[in-house]
Amino acid sequence: MVLCTDRNMLMPALFVADAVRAHSDPTAEPFDTIVVTDADAATEIDRQWMAAKGIKHEILDFEPLRDITISMGRLTTATLIKLLLAEIFAERYERILYLDTDLTIHADVTALFDLDLGGHAIAAQRRGVVFATEKERATGEAHFAELGMSRPFRYCNTGVICIDVAAWNRAGLTERTLDYVRRNPKLCMLPDEDSLNAVLDSAFASLSPVWNMLPRRSPYLPLHDLIEPAIVHYAGADKPWKRFGKEKPLFPDPQAYRLYQAFLATSPWPRWLGTQWTMSDLKNAISSAIRTTRRRLKGKSTGPSGAEMKDFIERFARYCAEADFADVAQGLVLRQGSRLRPNRDRRSRWRGNGETLPDAEPGVEGAST
Repeated sequence: MVLCTDRNMLMPALFVADAVRAHSDPTAEPFDTIVVTDADAATEIDRQWMAAKGIKHEILDFEPLRDITISMGRLTTATLIKLLLAEIFAERYERILYLDTDLTIHADVTALFDLDLGGHAIAAQRRGVVFATEKERATGEAHFAELGMSRPFRYCNTGVICIDVAAWNRAGLTERTLDYVRRNPKLCMLPDEDSLNAVLDSAFASLSPVWNMLPRRSPYLPLHDLIEPAIVHYAGADKPWKRFGKEKPLFPDPQAYRLYQAFLATSPWPRWLGTQWTMSDLKNAISSAIRTTRRRLKGKSTGPSGAEMKDFIERFARYCAEADFADVAQGLVLRQGSRLRPNRDRRSRWRGNGETLPDAEPGVEGAST
C-alpha cells in the first residue's frame, strides 16, 4: 500500500498510513505500507515515527517530473508519482494499492489485494457515471471527449487505484501517461487522472463507491444511506484536517476532523491541526455561508434544485443496484438492493498459512457475495 507526498501533505499521508494499518486484519499475511516522498519532505522525527509504526519510507527524486506543467494550483509534482510506482517497484511487488492522502479509512482496505482485475492494469471507481445536473453532465462528457476517450465514457477516479504491476508495465502506462500529460498540459487539469484515463480509454476493472466515497456533506447526505464506505475521499478544497476554509461548510460533518484529533493527540505533532487554518479562513467561511444563504432565499442557488437532487439520488441508487462492480461480483462488497457495504466477514484468500480459498459463489447477494 503506497502513498506519495511532498512536505505539504506529509501529515495527511501519515494519518492515512496509520489508519490503514489500524484497520487491517492482524491475522492476515503482512503487507508493506510505504510513504514515498522527495528528499526534503520528512524530518528525523517523522522518519523515527514511521519506523516505529512499521511504515516504510522511500525517497525519490521528483526533479525529472518538474518540467510537467500542473495547471491546478493546489496540486504539486507529487501527484504524478503514482504513475511511476509500477516501474519503481516492479521487482518487489505484484500488486500495489495506491491511496491519495486526503482520505479517511473505515474498514480493512487490504481486501483489495484479493481482487481479480480480469487482465486489466488497474481497478478503480468510476467517476462521472451519474451527474446531478444536465450542465454537469454536458461539461463532464465534453471533457472526456476532449481527452480522446470513446463513448460510452468510463472515466475513473485515481484517488484509490489497485494496480497489477505486470499488466501496467506490459502496457507501458508510465511512459504513455507522462508523454500524454507533457503534450496536453492545459487539457489535463488533473494531470495524473486525466492522462491515465486518456491512455486507458475505459480499460479498467470497476470498483463500487464503497472504496472511494464522497464525504457526508449537503446536498449529498442521502448517498450515505446507500453506501457504507471503507474509504471516504475528500477531493477538492474541502479537506478533513481543515476546520475552516473558503470552500468548506461552516459546520461540516465533524467525524473526519475528530479522527485527526485522535490521531494527533498521542503523536509528536499534537498542535498540527491548529496550524491548518487562520482567522482569515474563519472569516471567509462565515462570508461564504452568508452569501449562500442569501442566494437560497432569493431563489438563486447555483447548486442542484430539489427536483434535480431527488432525480440524482434515484439514478445513483439504480447505479448501485445494477452496475457490474468487480468487488461485488467477487464478494469483497455485499449488495442488498441499492445498498453496498464492505464484506467484513469475508476471509481473505491470502489469510493464514498461505491457504488459498475458493472464490465466493457468484450471484448470491446479501450472503457470500
